[in-house]
Amino acid sequence: MLLTRGRVLLLLAYLATMGAVVAALVTARRRVIASLDTPQAREQWRAWKEVTARQQQSGKAVARRAVTSDEPPALILLRDRFPAIVVSTVLICSFLFAFLAFVVRGVLGHRRPTP
Repeated sequence: MLLTRGRVLLLLAYLATMGAVVAALVTARRRVIASLDTPQAREQWRAWKEVTARQQQSGKAVARRAVTSDEPPALILLRDRFPAIVVSTVLICSFLFAFLAFVVRGVLGHRRPTP
């Protein structure tokens, strides 16, 4: 199969887009871990955990479930499950890129004959 100039450009655009997506994920991960993995953030989480425990025991009609985790969920997710996040994000973005490429090629590829 010959790679035409359009396919090469499409492949380069795809690689650049996926590279930007992964780079943005890594940057966001670093920032979130840096902000949530501090003593102040841990103390705020412990305080929130105590508040939810009190709200569960308050006896209101709609009681909040007590938090059981010792760390914020965002920290656990980005620290322990980051590869799954990257794979799922790349899959979703690949589908969206393929759809957009299909639409753009359809719009630009069909040339109407001039009468």
